[in-house]
Amino acid sequence: MNSKTIVTEIAAAGALIGSYPLDWMVRRTEPFYCAPGSEPVILAHGFGGSRSNLLALASYLRLAGFDNITYFEYPRWQSIDDSAAQLAHLVAEKAGTTGAHLIGHSLGGTISRRYTVYAPTGAVRSLITLGSPYSYGQHSPREIGIFGDDDPIVPAPIEEMLHPGAFGRLVIMHDVGHLALVFHPEVLRIIGTELRANRATTSLRAAA
Repeated sequence: MNSKTIVTEIAAAGALIGSYPLDWMVRRTEPFYCAPGSEPVILAHGFGGSRSNLLALASYLRLAGFDNITYFEYPRWQSIDDSAAQLAHLVAEKAGTTGAHLIGHSLGGTISRRYTVYAPTGAVRSLITLGSPYSYGQHSPREIGIFGDDDPIVPAPIEEMLHPGAFGRLVIMHDVGHLALVFHPEVLRIIGTELRANRATTSLRAAA
């Protein structure tokens, strides 16, 4: 890990630590400013984390016009299959007929991927994973997988070794580690662009 990445990872770690008390305040005010007007976006944190780690991402999404934000939280030691089943219930509850956008950091992305493989048609509008564990033989052709090239926890995949259809799109960020992925401006831009392209209102206008 180079010195630039170390600095950004320390800054990201500080932001994540500082998000825990902020989350307490957000939980008290959220019902007053979160009046859903778009299809749901479900955010899944990484191993050992919580919804507070994704508050900055959620704030960006609200500014981008996605105000229907839900956080998926799961027990730390629960199996991926059990967590994916838990996520399935949440999507069924929140998505209705519009489908949901799934964004997961680290293990949260792996769980989201596992669910998407078996999800009913139309249940998932977008799948974006950030530094999420993967396998070279996986089949996830709808997934945008975003990785840091200086991530010591989940190294970016070697594209030439991936099975065809392992990802719909693979993005590798330069001089980025693991934690900074949830704050990186270019990552946020990619997420916003993808969600806007896949939003239900766009599809309805195209069909009209």
